[in-house]
Amino acid sequence: MARSTRRKAPPELDGFLSPFDEALGETVLRLRDRVLSVMPNAHEVVWDAVNAVSIAFTPTTRWQDGICHIATYSKHANLGFNEGASHPDPMRILQGTGNHIRHVTFRTPDDASPAKAPWIEDYLRTAMKAAGMKPDEGDRGTTIRVMKGAKRRPS
Repeated sequence: MARSTRRKAPPELDGFLSPFDEALGETVLRLRDRVLSVMPNAHEVVWDAVNAVSIAFTPTTRWQDGICHIATYSKHANLGFNEGASHPDPMRILQGTGNHIRHVTFRTPDDASPAKAPWIEDYLRTAMKAAGMKPDEGDRGTTIRVMKGAKRRPS
């Protein structure tokens, strides 16, 4: 699986993504690179949960303070904005009906490319501004969380 060029992915993330199709893993890593290009010092919370592998990006070590996240499911990855319901969406691409989170779905590495998704950095900057996060905030650290029990993963 390809590695992040800006900040090396934690080895646990590669392990958590290994049950997924290699192209989906590459999609996640491309999205990670794009998020970290805008918030290079963000703390990452890598979470091997029951129904998804996720990465939350936050100015603190608390996942609850997250600005955005990448959630990996069997056939796709979502780039989610934790307070996306209150953000402007000039391209009308954000999906979701909850009170807070909005997301965009990606299925291939190409979907996550600057050519196909040139809007990502602008939406990330909007999310950071709304949260009061500055690009240099964070500790570049990583927290690994693993939920116990059976995981829903592709066979």
